[in-house]
Amino acid sequence: MKLKFLGRSVASILAVTALSVSCSNHSPDDTASATPSEPSPTSLPPDSLPIKMKEAAKDGLGFSARDATDLGRTVDLQHAELWRACLTRKGAGPDSIDIGAVPRGEECPTHWNAHVPPLKTPDLIGKDFEKSYVQLLKKGYNSRFIDVFYGNDGIVDQQDVSRVHGEVCSQSPKPGEPYDASENVKLHVAIGKCPSA
Repeated sequence: MKLKFLGRSVASILAVTALSVSCSNHSPDDTASATPSEPSPTSLPPDSLPIKMKEAAKDGLGFSARDATDLGRTVDLQHAELWRACLTRKGAGPDSIDIGAVPRGEECPTHWNAHVPPLKTPDLIGKDFEKSYVQLLKKGYNSRFIDVFYGNDGIVDQQDVSRVHGEVCSQSPKPGEPYDASENVKLHVAIGKCPSA
């Protein structure tokens, strides 16, 4: 019985930690992130992933969040407000559930691992980095798998992405290529405007 209580306590702590991380739009040095201000929990729709995560924690359940489709996207808990909860099922652990989610702009599937047409990589070249980054997040790309190269400084640490301002000069995968969950997105961003070819 003590083990069951410990499992619930750990699950609750993890849930609260995930919610606190996903609901903050400030970096450790208290500067605003590159993502749009997240809505307050009271303004989120009832099917939003943070609301469902909070409900699970309140019920003493552990949870995992997974892509409800067959695309295999990793649900980005740092930007959970951009995802909607669609399905639930019993989780692998005791007193746990799996939450099936899709990016907010997509329709919820009727069953787990529903086939959906592969997403196409958007054309971000010549566009503002901040808007491009948010566009990728809204399509279900995970922020941990978006590599940003800024000016001549090389790759930017995840916590420093909010300091990147300028145009996207090149990208990988190329515009129009199908989404591949195993591939990192690479964005090369100019300080200001891209150099003329």
